[in-house]
Amino acid sequence: MFMTQNIKMKYKIDDMITINNKEWRVAEYRMHAGRKWMYTLSHEATDGSYQVMNLDERAISAIKI
Repeated sequence: MFMTQNIKMKYKIDDMITINNKEWRVAEYRMHAGRKWMYTLSHEATDGSYQVMNLDERAISAIKI
């Protein structure tokens, strides 16, 4: 039997996070392996192109400016 843990998210959808002087928007979050939150961050340029990256909370905290 699995025990459920009540793990709270640090970031919510549409929160803005600054990484390397760029604003990244939290586009999605999901539980990974039942232990940690994974976040999909997106950054849209003025020309309409965008970049996406997936990070966990520890990685975001380590690189966030």
